[in-house]
Amino acid sequence: MAEGEKAERIDAFLTGLLAQMGAEARPVIRMDENGTYQVELVGRELGGLIGRRGETLDAIQQLTGYAVNHGQSKRVRIHVDAEGYRAKREESLVRLAQKVAGKVVKYRRNVTLEPMNAYERHVIHTALQETPDITTYSIGTEPNRRTVVAYSRGEHR
Repeated sequence: MAEGEKAERIDAFLTGLLAQMGAEARPVIRMDENGTYQVELVGRELGGLIGRRGETLDAIQQLTGYAVNHGQSKRVRIHVDAEGYRAKREESLVRLAQKVAGKVVKYRRNVTLEPMNAYERHVIHTALQETPDITTYSIGTEPNRRTVVAYSRGEHR
């Protein structure tokens, strides 16, 4: 299936899904340098499409991937965003990680964060991987898997 055909399938699926959801939004699709389809949902009042902590957006992204890749030998990656939510969420997670790391070092006590999806946990781990006296690891099982920010004097992961 050609690149343009994939974009058309993404557009058709999302247009139908958004209509079923009663959302006043449309997908704008471009391919990035890594071959991932970057889809920005454009419209008004998109909070309902984003959902609590991006859960609805994650579900829309997953469904779009299933619909477009179903029965295809060559799978494509699809990244769906709305109102720049994902970049804002990433920034707030990095700030949270740094704030918590400061408290962990100050009080020498581990802090367990709220449950997060795999991508959000990855953001936390990455944000703190070069931080002295801090190590991070995940505990629990999905969907309640959490990141622990731990004090580790002199150790470095």
